[in-house]
Amino acid sequence: MFRRIVVGFDGSESSRKALLEALELARAFQGGVHAVAVVRPPEFAELEGEVEGALNQAQAALSEAFSWARAAAHKHGVELHLHRRVGHPAEVLMRYAEECGADLVVLGRRGLTRVQRWMLGSVSERVLRYAPCPVMVVH
Repeated sequence: MFRRIVVGFDGSESSRKALLEALELARAFQGGVHAVAVVRPPEFAELEGEVEGALNQAQAALSEAFSWARAAAHKHGVELHLHRRVGHPAEVLMRYAEECGADLVVLGRRGLTRVQRWMLGSVSERVLRYAPCPVMVVH
């Protein structure tokens, strides 16, 4: 049923919980997990170097999180694919889920207040509304 699972993963506590849930599901359904870390470029990045700089900075921050994810996948006996993409998290996750034919998207919940959601939007809310497959939000 859930053989190809996409997880929004940025190394935060909520995304680690989401990854652990995805690994459990993948183990139960003999599937695999695609963890996608989305880097948002600077708002007004015009030069290619600015985007590349943001990617390099994010890669350094994500290396520990990716190591943790690999160890968790190994412990669960699940195949894990780690991906790094640039763009708006909700849009990138939905596009990736569609491209890879995901059966499920799993996200952690950050717990934004109503005002923060109104001003910033919520990645999980957008993915819930527009994803091409079922979505699970882990609290």
